[in-house]
Amino acid sequence: MLKLIIRQANWGILGSIFAFAIGFFVKIYVIDIVGISNWGKYVSAHTFSTFMDVFLTFGIPVVIVKFFPDLWKVNKEYALQFLSKILKLSVVLSFVLIISLYFVSPLLDRFVYTNIDGFSLILFLVALHTPISIFTGIITALYRSVLKIKEIIIYSTVITVPIRAVLAFVIFQYTNNILYFIGIELFTTSLSLLLLFKRFNKDEYKLMNIPVPSNFIWDNKMISYGKKMYANAIVHFFSAQSLRIVLSIALPPLKLGVYSILLTITGVSMFLIKNLNQVFAPAISKLYHEKKIDELDELYKKTTFIVNLITLPFMIIIMIFADEILILFDKSGDLLAYKPYLFGLMIARMISLFAGSSGTFMIMAGLEKKELKLQTIKAILISILAIILVMRFELVAIVSLFIGFMLFINISQLIYIKRNVKISPFSSDLLKLILLTIPLLYFSIITNYNFSVLEIILTPVLIYLLFFVLFFKQIKDIVCLLYTSPSPRDAH
Repeated sequence: MLKLIIRQANWGILGSIFAFAIGFFVKIYVIDIVGISNWGKYVSAHTFSTFMDVFLTFGIPVVIVKFFPDLWKVNKEYALQFLSKILKLSVVLSFVLIISLYFVSPLLDRFVYTNIDGFSLILFLVALHTPISIFTGIITALYRSVLKIKEIIIYSTVITVPIRAVLAFVIFQYTNNILYFIGIELFTTSLSLLLLFKRFNKDEYKLMNIPVPSNFIWDNKMISYGKKMYANAIVHFFSAQSLRIVLSIALPPLKLGVYSILLTITGVSMFLIKNLNQVFAPAISKLYHEKKIDELDELYKKTTFIVNLITLPFMIIIMIFADEILILFDKSGDLLAYKPYLFGLMIARMISLFAGSSGTFMIMAGLEKKELKLQTIKAILISILAIILVMRFELVAIVSLFIGFMLFINISQLIYIKRNVKISPFSSDLLKLILLTIPLLYFSIITNYNFSVLEIILTPVLIYLLFFVLFFKQIKDIVCLLYTSPSPRDAH
């Protein structure tokens, strides 16, 4: 099972690495040219747009992933009518949305985002991503439902991400206007959607050409499941993004831009576990419902250990070279004053890594109601506390809330999992890994050293070599597992 998870995750992980690496350097380049304050304006608008994406999808993508494969096997005609109906409704919704945004953007600029001058145009242009995101979410869900992960990566990442990078590097040779970056994103996301749609439509799914009868009836199971997942998505969005929503309204663009940069740097550490979750989820569900708890426990422990073994050294390297990384975003050196906040956010990310895929585990192991309850509590509390504290304490409050709620949510999830399923992510190998990380973490925080070019190259190598030597046996076992021929058990 572990072998299958890792092999299936390869395309998603490679695509994420590719997109993140290019996107990271593009972001450094653009922020350095447009300035942190203008970047903060973009972040505020993007936060609003993301909320619109979640609010207007109505749980459709998860419904497609769950129900479309079976629908296609049983009744192809109804499956195509179902998809065609969704797409046509999305077209209508998109036009209504665009017209509404045109009139609403100035009002939001005047009465909500009062800290940001001349915000309405930025908000409107960024929000135009929403209809594109709605269609992309539907088409991507279709690809996922028929297990075409490779196609998603090729058309939404491999082709379009380099185009976005080239356009950014060329255009920002001649301008420092953030609106051009928004335009580049609109163009490349539209291109990605077009490629995905055309490729999918070449198969046997003629999505927009299917006549939908006037008496078309939605399947009650799909509607019920969609409502449940939609409510889940809304709650999880506010749980994850309520802090950023408050910040986008309460903070001046400069401080919001700083916070966004810190999140970008620390977010490097999370791409592996996010991608692993996509293939870990069905494995959890399968083993849990087959009551193979011992195998599930082993899987949870091994995947958590693998993720931490790969990620923790990388996080330590980031913290050691924090000065050098921050200067990349702002050559004036003003960002160096925010290094303690970077360390705080990185520690919060580590807490999440130690818990492994606890949130995904909760949802897939029949604890989704408890997970929804936890996320609802988190969303409410963090919104109230952010409103009270951020205006007075700004980034100190933000980082404190981030760490506090990361502890709250992960500890709560682990307690629920232990009580209900009787398993945990903590193995002896993981505990050894954590104990090794603590002194290295302390060293990385107190280090204030001007590294030479050679030292910048050698230090990451030496850190990974240390972890490789100390955990050689575990690494050898994983490699052997991946490259041995599949057993009959693996095949199922």
